[in-house]
Amino acid sequence: MKKIFIKDILAKDVFCRDIEILGWIENKREHGAIIFWDVVDSTGKIQVLLIKKNFREKWEKIKNIPSETCVKIIGDRHCFIKERQKNIEVIAKTIEILGEYKLNITPRPRSLFPIFDRKYTNYILKNRSLYLRNPKQMAAISFKSKFLYELNRYFRDNNFVFIESPVLTEMLLYDDDTAFSFNFHGRKVYLTQCCTFQLEAAIIAFEKVYNITPSFRAESSRSNRHLNEYTHLKVELAFANLEDLISLAEDILYNMAKKMVKIGEKELEFLGVKFDLCEFKPSFRRISYDDAVKIFNKEGYRFQYGRNLSEKGVSILNRKLRNKLIWVQYPPRRAEAFPFKAFPHNPNLIMAADLIAPYGFGEIAGVAEKICSKKELLERMTEKGKNTPRQLERYKSYIQLRDAALPPHGGIGMGIDRIVRYFLKLPHVKDVVPYPRLFGHRWNP
Repeated sequence: MKKIFIKDILAKDVFCRDIEILGWIENKREHGAIIFWDVVDSTGKIQVLLIKKNFREKWEKIKNIPSETCVKIIGDRHCFIKERQKNIEVIAKTIEILGEYKLNITPRPRSLFPIFDRKYTNYILKNRSLYLRNPKQMAAISFKSKFLYELNRYFRDNNFVFIESPVLTEMLLYDDDTAFSFNFHGRKVYLTQCCTFQLEAAIIAFEKVYNITPSFRAESSRSNRHLNEYTHLKVELAFANLEDLISLAEDILYNMAKKMVKIGEKELEFLGVKFDLCEFKPSFRRISYDDAVKIFNKEGYRFQYGRNLSEKGVSILNRKLRNKLIWVQYPPRRAEAFPFKAFPHNPNLIMAADLIAPYGFGEIAGVAEKICSKKELLERMTEKGKNTPRQLERYKSYIQLRDAALPPHGGIGMGIDRIVRYFLKLPHVKDVVPYPRLFGHRWNP
């Protein structure tokens, strides 16, 4: 098993002779009797110097080793000063090919081409496994990995309990035709869209619970913020109202921003992202759904009341409200899912809010108070066509919670991929997912 990584060789002076490097050739430069290799592994890059006299009859073969090849190098560590900076290289003594690169594809996977540019989308998706090694793609995925680690730590530090939830379910938050379904031993089941049904039951035991899980939507959207499979953060809180939920969501984002500006510094710098913590400092600006529609009307945008905000609508709000994080509160009843509680002063509205990111990044989070009353829940299910005997049986365990001393409560949902994309200012949500599942594209693998 590999024990010494390139970052260790670069950081410590104790490694001098017979250093072992296991990695890949990123670039190579030939200058007569010497060759320079830039060798990389998952932790960094180091220059390897190959001298002809050290390899003799193997020299011609070494010259023909292609970039991207996996190699094992034994050599001596050498330090030198160049342009007032200390540089480290390894002078190779032996070379062994561990994995030969035989493909002829362009751009080369590790080359610094604009991999997130739309013109490369189809090609990269067809060859996704090969381009995971691209430095820019690696930076985005590494940043997301650190984000998820810190997110779990945030909830642990704040006494939340992680609740495992099933991917296979009969209960859906939205319409059946927006879900992937299949026959499971004679019963129709779905890939989960939201684990609220399981987490709401868990708050009776633990009060503060969360889950990070894959979710699935069978939508035909080609927007830059939609995937058919995505990573979903879901939080449920007992004894919480809309104000509590908004405050907690803002605290999550602000604390994650503070963490990521430090532990993600390397990736942010490599991707050229300027990170402004003030952008995430609570509290965020708020506007009602009705006031948002008034802004659309003043701008001459014909928006159908009761629908979710469109990309054009979001763009108008961003421009008019100076590109700040915005909560859009109290959406119309008919636009929202059936478990959400009605606004006490206007039953045509819902006690919910969506968080809109600036610069056209769109919705990244949502919060909602949930219904505690069995009567109100059944009324909402009737509105959504979920009152047939089959549907009542399907949601039986969820309805039953209203007879099981379910407390006032609410939930938070966040699209992890969308938030990371927003942090990194990337053009598409697929850019932070190793193997994205997009409508209209063949998946590989």
